[in-house]
Amino acid sequence: FGLCDVPRHRLAPQLPLWASQMVYGLMIHSVDSSQTLHFSIFYTPEGNDSNKKTRQQNIMRRILEEHLFQTHSGDQHSLMKSKASSGLDDADWLFRFASDSKGSAQPGIDYTEGILRLQASSLFEYPKLVVWKQVDKVVYTLVCEPLDNALLASNFLTLFIHELNEHFRKGGTIVEEVAARPDEVLAILSFLLPGGQLLFANVHMY
Repeated sequence: FGLCDVPRHRLAPQLPLWASQMVYGLMIHSVDSSQTLHFSIFYTPEGNDSNKKTRQQNIMRRILEEHLFQTHSGDQHSLMKSKASSGLDDADWLFRFASDSKGSAQPGIDYTEGILRLQASSLFEYPKLVVWKQVDKVVYTLVCEPLDNALLASNFLTLFIHELNEHFRKGGTIVEEVAARPDEVLAILSFLLPGGQLLFANVHMY
């Protein structure tokens, strides 16, 4: 199922104690399949329980659906009209990035991003915010707690993607390097997301 799946055990026991301190988890996976996971780390007891694989597949499937929606839709205004006319529930649809995000990406790069909200369920005791960015068929996903700062999470993913590409630029593809050198991914995370904590930072501060 996964090429690299990193558990975390030094965790606080209950949501009220750590919700404001750390994100739920991070995943790197394929945009073409809800089965292909390249790397993951979860910072909570629930994230590392017996439902971990099912939970990961559920998140990847939702992002795949969102990515396909964006790539087969028009500009952001059309997306907003589509949402209004379709009556989509905000519990499952927080907001979508489309043309504005693509306009900020480098020319020639396949790029989509978005934020989803997952309701509490058998897989999640509490609702979750899922912030994701897809670059050239690889998705970088940060699963956050309900009160986490979504813009800060999005900023982290931008920095993380940049640093991964810089660090592995002399090697093979990002997927190959992440799978072969997970310890180096963890080292990058120790600076950008120490202990799962979101930081106020930019690429010049790192």
